[in-house]
Amino acid sequence: MDVQKRFVLNTADHAMTVLHDDGLYRHLRFQQEVWRPPLVKPRLSSIYWFELITVPGSLVFRGDGESFVFAHDTDMFAFFRMSAWQGRPNLSYWAEKVTSEQSALKKYDEELFVRTIREHFVEEVRDGGVPPGASKVLLSHAEDYDLMYEEQARAMLDDFEHRGFRFYDTWEWDFRDYDWWFVWACHAIVWGIRQYDAVKADRPAPGHAPREISVELPAVA
Repeated sequence: MDVQKRFVLNTADHAMTVLHDDGLYRHLRFQQEVWRPPLVKPRLSSIYWFELITVPGSLVFRGDGESFVFAHDTDMFAFFRMSAWQGRPNLSYWAEKVTSEQSALKKYDEELFVRTIREHFVEEVRDGGVPPGASKVLLSHAEDYDLMYEEQARAMLDDFEHRGFRFYDTWEWDFRDYDWWFVWACHAIVWGIRQYDAVKADRPAPGHAPREISVELPAVA
């Protein structure tokens, strides 16, 4: 999943509302503008909305999913500007600054599981430790498990054996990757700060830029 492309599509019609802006105390809301006849003004949808809230030392991301709290520098907008990689989220570094529930950052990834098994299997083949037919037996063995779930995937590995060949120390293997929503939130932080900076500087924002609105409009589902 290309989360950056998904984010661009999800926020193509978003508008920015500045709810509060006093030094390091900021509250910005981004929502999709919806035009429905016979409306003469847009209404704001709750689909993929998000907010950026800062106080000295912390930034809160809230939105249409899990919320995240980041803590590091006094001015968190400055922190995210400085630590981004060429305008892209610095996921591993930013994850270290999350003070909210860490378990929400990473989730079991079936594709990562399959890729990891393939890499280890290829290494074993190169070392000459794989008996003939092991690949076919492994594929057949995996059909008895639902690899969408980490518990089932690990059970498949633990139960596999073919002519003395098996995988060892699999408990050390990490099949968890950053959850798409956390990645989406990090893209939202980068993009939202850009829009805020553009408005403060009275210049067009790079990329797909929302129109700023000064008042909060009624929300629709």
